[in-house]
Amino acid sequence: MSLSSLVAKGVDVLSIVCGNRSMEIETIAEENKEEEDDDGDDDDQNDNEQENHYNQGANERRGNRSVPFNHKLRRQDLQTISKLDRLYKFNLTKAQSDMMGWLREQPLDFATQMCEISMKIGRGDVITQLIPVIFDASNPHDYREEEKETFCTILSCLLQNCCGSQARDSAVSPLLSTLAFRSGFLKDLWHYTKQRVLFYNDIVRGNNAFTVQSSRESVKMYSAVTSFCDMFSHQLLAIDDEEFIGSFTVAYHHDKDKGGILVTEVICMLRNLLYDLYWSKPVIAADFTILQSRTTFECTDIEKFHRARLLLSGTKLWNSIYTRWSRLFRTVDFCDEESWWFPHLVTRHDDESGAMDHRTVSMNQDMDEEEDQSMGSIMEVDENAHVEGQDESEALASSFKDPKMARILSSVPQALPFERRAKLFSSLLSADIAKTQDESAAMREMMWNMQQGIEGAEYRGREKVRIRRDELYNDSMFQISELARRLKKKVQVTFISKHGNEEAGVDGGGLFKEFLDDLIKEAFNPQISRDGIAGPLFIETPLQTLAVNTNLGPSPLALSHYRFLGRVLGKAVYESILVEPQFCLPFLNQLLGQHNTVDDLKNIDPVYHKHLCSLRKMSGEEIASLGLTFELTVSSSDGTSSRSIELVPGGSSLPVTGENVIRYIHLVAHRRLNTETARQANEFLSGFRDLIPASWVKLFSPNELQKVISGDNSLNGFDVKGLKSVMLYGGGYHPSQPIIQWFWQIVDEMTAAQKSKLLKFMTSCSRQPLLGFGHLSPLPCIHQVRVQEDEEQRLPTSATCMHLLKLPNYRSKSILKEKLLYAIESGAGFELS
Repeated sequence: MSLSSLVAKGVDVLSIVCGNRSMEIETIAEENKEEEDDDGDDDDQNDNEQENHYNQGANERRGNRSVPFNHKLRRQDLQTISKLDRLYKFNLTKAQSDMMGWLREQPLDFATQMCEISMKIGRGDVITQLIPVIFDASNPHDYREEEKETFCTILSCLLQNCCGSQARDSAVSPLLSTLAFRSGFLKDLWHYTKQRVLFYNDIVRGNNAFTVQSSRESVKMYSAVTSFCDMFSHQLLAIDDEEFIGSFTVAYHHDKDKGGILVTEVICMLRNLLYDLYWSKPVIAADFTILQSRTTFECTDIEKFHRARLLLSGTKLWNSIYTRWSRLFRTVDFCDEESWWFPHLVTRHDDESGAMDHRTVSMNQDMDEEEDQSMGSIMEVDENAHVEGQDESEALASSFKDPKMARILSSVPQALPFERRAKLFSSLLSADIAKTQDESAAMREMMWNMQQGIEGAEYRGREKVRIRRDELYNDSMFQISELARRLKKKVQVTFISKHGNEEAGVDGGGLFKEFLDDLIKEAFNPQISRDGIAGPLFIETPLQTLAVNTNLGPSPLALSHYRFLGRVLGKAVYESILVEPQFCLPFLNQLLGQHNTVDDLKNIDPVYHKHLCSLRKMSGEEIASLGLTFELTVSSSDGTSSRSIELVPGGSSLPVTGENVIRYIHLVAHRRLNTETARQANEFLSGFRDLIPASWVKLFSPNELQKVISGDNSLNGFDVKGLKSVMLYGGGYHPSQPIIQWFWQIVDEMTAAQKSKLLKFMTSCSRQPLLGFGHLSPLPCIHQVRVQEDEEQRLPTSATCMHLLKLPNYRSKSILKEKLLYAIESGAGFELS
C-alpha cells in the first residue's frame, strides 16, 4: 500500500526500484539518520508524556468535557500547522524509504511485479473499477455499507501522500485527478461521509465512556472525511468561480434533492470538526509519530493518527473554500461570515490570546529555534515551495500567549470574527510602538552620553524631516528612504514654504498625519508620473482600484519608488492612519504573499478575463482556427515597440489545442497577475515590511487587509451614533445647544455618500476606523467659530490633522445645512492648524 500511495502522489516507483534515478525521500532519510538517532531518547520521553495525557482524556473526547487534563499542554506540543505538515511528511517519507530499501533487496522480477501492481492501484485503475459496484444503489444496503467502509479505508491509505495543508502540493497526483473528476463519485463519497459523521455523533451522544467501538467508528469517520477533503480540494484547484457557483452553492444548485454537494454543508461540517481538532481536543505533535514510534498500538493510537491527518486535510479544504468566499462574497454571498466562526470562541475575551510584549515574543522564538535544532532533520525534509509562508506562520504564532489560539490565528484566522482579529492586530502594533517610540529611553540615552562627556550627544527619540511644500513627493522620497526601519520612530515634520522659510508651529503628531495624508494622495495618484519614469507607478483598473503599472519596466529607479511607496503605506498602517487608496484584489494577494489564480484576473481586467476564459468553452476546431501558441506579445514601457515572451520553453512553436487550452489559460493568467508585477510587488513589500511584519497581516483576507488600510466601507456612510457618543465640543459649544442638535439632525438626514464626504472633510478619510471612532487620536471635536449676521456666508472648515470641525454659529438650521453640504461637496475649507 505504501508503494501505491507514492504512485498516487505522482512518483515513478518503477524507475526508483530499477535504479534509474535517485529517490528524494531516501536521500533525505539517509542525511538525517544520524541526527535522528541523537534525538531518539528525547522523542521517546515526549511520547511517554503524551501517552498519559491522551489516556486521561479519552472520556473527555467522547463528550464528558468536565474531565480535567492531568497534563498541561506545552507550547511545543501545539506546533503550527506548517510544522505539523512537515513532521507528517517526514515520518511518512522515512517509512516509505525503509520500504523501498527492503524492496531493492528483493529479486528484480519480484520487485518489478510489485511496482507494476502498485502503479495500477496508485493511478486509480483498480479503484475506478470498484466504484460502480460499491456505490451501486441496487445492492443490498447492509452489504454496500460494509463495502464502503472497506473501500474508504483503502482509499485513505492510498491518499496518505496526498494529505497535507496545501492543495498545490498534490496538484499532479494522478489518483486525485482520476477520482476527483470522475462523474458522480465525489457526490457519492460526500453522501457517505455525511452518514458517517452523523452516525459517529449519535454514538458519542449515547456513550460518554470510551469504547473500542466508538474508537473504531471515529477512525471510519475521520478516514472518510479526510479522503473527501483531499479530493474536493483537488477539484477546487481546477474549476473556476462560475462553475463553483453553479455546482456547489444553494442559490444556483439544481441537484439538492439528489445528494449533491452544497458548500454550506461542507463548511458547517468542517467548522465543527476543526473546532474539536484545534481547540476542544487539539492535535499535538506526538499524534503524527505514534504509529512510527511503536511496534504495538491500541485503537486510540490509530484514532489519534487519523485525527491528525484530518487536521491537515480539513484545514486545506477549509482554507480553499474560504479563499473562494473572500473573492466572491461581494457578488455571490454563498454563506454568512458567521459560518466561519468557531463556536464558543466568538465571545471569548480573556487576555490569554492577546499580543505579548517583545521580550516574551523573543523568548518563544528562541524556544522554537531550540526545538527546530532538536528536530533539524525534520525541518529540512519539505520542499521550499512554502518556506516563506511557514516562517511567517511561526513568527505570528510566537506573538500570542495562548498556544492553541496562536495555532488558530496562524492557520485558520477566519475562525475568529474580523473585529476581534483587528483588535489583536492593534495590540501587536501597540506592543511594538511601545518599544520603538519609547522617548524616555532615548532621553536617558542622551543624558548618559552627556554625563560621559561624549561630544555631540543629542536626543534621538524622534526622526526629523524638512519638507518643501512644492516638492512634497521628492523631498519625502529622499528623506524617508534614508530612514528605512527607523521610520517606526515618531517623525517630526517641518514644512518649508515656497519662499524658503520654515512654517511656524510644532508638530505634536497632527502635522505628521496631515503630511502623510497629502503624501499618499500624491504618491498613489494614477495621473501623476515621476521624474525619469515614463508613466504613473499605479494605474486605475476598470473597477476603479489601483494596480501596478505593468507598462513600466522594472528599472532600478522605478523599483526604488515602489519600495518608498511600500514604506509610506506601512507607516500609515503602523500609526493606524486610514488612507484613501483602494487596491485591486491581486495586489492585496501579493501583499499577503498569496498566489493569484485565473479567477483573480477579473478583479483587474474583467473583459480580458472573460475573453481568456471563453477559450474553455470552444471546440478544438475553434481554438485551432485562432492560431494561438504558448507565446505572448508584450509592449514596451513607452508603447513604441513590442517583444515576444514564451510561456513555456519552445512555446512559440507549441500550438494551443483543446487538450492543452486549460494549461494555456492558467499560464497566461499567471504571467499577467504574478510574473509581470513580481519585482515591483517585491520591492513594495520590502518597504512595507520594514514597518509591518509579513506575519501580522496574515491575520486577514485580502478584503480585510483593505479595511485595515482604508477603513470599513461596508457601512451605510458611517455609524452616526458611534461618532456622536465620542464627539468633543469646544469654543463654547455644548451638545444641548440648538445648533449642535441641528447638526446631528442634518447628519441623520444625509445620504450615505454625503456622510462619507463629511467624514473625509473632518478626518481626511471617508471610512470610519476599524475599531470605532473611540480609537481616533485625538478624538473628533466640533469647535465654535463666532460670526456675526453679516458673516454667515462663511463656510465650515476643518483641521483634519486634529479631527477638528470648525463650525460657525449659524442662526438657523437651513443656513447650517446649506453651508455644511456646500463645504463637504466642494471639498473646500480645508486648513492647517
